[in-house]
Amino acid sequence: MIDAMAAAYQLRELRPKSFEILTKCSATFVKQRDGACMTYRRPHIVLAEDRGSIFDREITAVHWSPPFEGPLCLPPDDVDDYYEAYADFERLLNISVDVPSEKDLASYADEFTWERKLKPGEVLIFNNRRMLHGRNGFTVAGGGRAENGRRHLVGCYTNIDDTLNTYRVGLRERQPCSHVSVLNVGNGTTIVP
Repeated sequence: MIDAMAAAYQLRELRPKSFEILTKCSATFVKQRDGACMTYRRPHIVLAEDRGSIFDREITAVHWSPPFEGPLCLPPDDVDDYYEAYADFERLLNISVDVPSEKDLASYADEFTWERKLKPGEVLIFNNRRMLHGRNGFTVAGGGRAENGRRHLVGCYTNIDDTLNTYRVGLRERQPCSHVSVLNVGNGTTIVP
């Protein structure tokens, strides 16, 4: 796992032009499989809607999922700059991309990628608009092939608004006289009573 939002702040500092491009150019994301038929167009880096310079605004989401990227729909004059910015961000995020002349970018992934082999029964919960995740290949004990091994991972997605609503209703039922403010969970968090 790696904190893509922190990486976006790093990109803003190291490659301001690339950062700006990834906040303005929308990418296409497509997920087509059983139970899913989704197509979205959005920039890779999303900023708070505050007024002011993009270099001062809070980053509220990062959309980065190369396996689900669809066709690029940009004016021809923007394509080269987009791919250059894309490559800069990829170097920050992907520990396996090694470009000797870009060590300032690659060192981020080296330092901030977190790996853990989950044990049976463990749960890992994270904000999918902040953290990037993946799985590594594995070798089966005794030298067998991975296809013959057992690997069971269940993924689950939840809408943060529905989850927060369930939490607040439960809190209100357990503490009816309480007027506890609960943070809106997510990026660009504010206190809402």
